[in-house]
Amino acid sequence: MTEVLSKPQFQILTHQYTGEKTGRIYFPALFLAEFHINVTQWLQQQEIIFGERDLKQYGDGSFRLYFRVINSLEGEYFRLVNTLMEKSSYKNRSKFRCS
Repeated sequence: MTEVLSKPQFQILTHQYTGEKTGRIYFPALFLAEFHINVTQWLQQQEIIFGERDLKQYGDGSFRLYFRVINSLEGEYFRLVNTLMEKSSYKNRSKFRCS
């Protein structure tokens, strides 16, 4: 049975040789149906660094993004989550937990 995801999945990846850190976030279609405006605004910030090759769109409307930031990757993710929590019915931060 396939699990339907309704919350973002976030990971921090560290390059084996250079030690460079990259964030990977998957936004499921169900999540984007409610929060697409907020996610779009978050992605338009200058602090979020990514290129066209870093984005993978899926047929169901979901997408995966590899990105970098100048400051903390985890901090940037939680900044998005906190904004969404203020504007939504989500009451539990664990719904947006890092993997």
